[in-house]
Amino acid sequence: MACIRMIVQAALVTSLIALAPQAALAQAKPPPANVRIAVMRVANFTPLVVARDKGFFAEENLNVTWTTVNQGAIAVEAVFGGSAEIGGGSIFEPMVARGNGLDMMFLAASTRIRSNPPDNSGIAVRTNDTIQGPKDLVGKKVSAGLINGPNYVHTREWLQRHGVDPASVEFLEIPFPQMADALFQNRLDAVWNVEPFLTFMVKSGNARVIAYPYQENVPRMDITGYVARESWVKANGDVARRVKRAIDRATVDLINAGKEERDGWVAKYTGAKPEIVTALNLAEFTTEFNVPSLKANLDIAVRQKLAKPFDLDAMIWKP
Repeated sequence: MACIRMIVQAALVTSLIALAPQAALAQAKPPPANVRIAVMRVANFTPLVVARDKGFFAEENLNVTWTTVNQGAIAVEAVFGGSAEIGGGSIFEPMVARGNGLDMMFLAASTRIRSNPPDNSGIAVRTNDTIQGPKDLVGKKVSAGLINGPNYVHTREWLQRHGVDPASVEFLEIPFPQMADALFQNRLDAVWNVEPFLTFMVKSGNARVIAYPYQENVPRMDITGYVARESWVKANGDVARRVKRAIDRATVDLINAGKEERDGWVAKYTGAKPEIVTALNLAEFTTEFNVPSLKANLDIAVRQKLAKPFDLDAMIWKP
């Protein structure tokens, strides 16, 4: 009996010794890092829900939550004000912010415009109107979203490239969801609208697209991205790397997914019905910044006196 007892005790000791490293590792694992994201609820940021639901954030030991905002400028404000670590919106506002002294940094790429028409945003007019191009907009009422926002700035750039003085056009701020009514009720003559509203307008038969200014101004340009304060990135480099790795992994999943699966994820993130998503012209997902296109956008911001020149390469985080 004593011999059996000794054997059992030895076996227990051996088991405890084998389990000890695993227990130590379990105790040593830090709690998940909390990361708050302020982001627009548009298809461009669908990788967030993919990374969450496929467990990519969890595998990186991250607790990522997000709140939705209506404009990219609000995401920048949230990041700079400290209510979010990361923002998701247009690439334009963060560059304007950095060009005015704020330490905004591009953390990860998101989407770029489509290579060929139709793009996922464009200038639309009433179907039966005589407006055909930029010169026909002289003296007209136009909305391209927020004044000094990316669509507004690119509309001015597009007009100037076609020899039209932007001052000859009356710009009004109208939210994207309300643009169709304003156009169809003759309160506006043209609108630069985005998906899904642009498709709704065209499919109604009451509107037609006359231009895709992004494609004309800066072909293959990046349109959205993820940003953070440079000071936060420097102080939390490991967390930033893990966030970028999970988002990039989810983005690659979407790029490689079939249309039906990708549309399903977009519907889940945006809340749009799958049959609506199927009809949309979505931006192209990417994990790499098109740096020349970013520099071209910065040049436009400088020309329009919205930002001072700066070293754009220093704004792109290189983990």
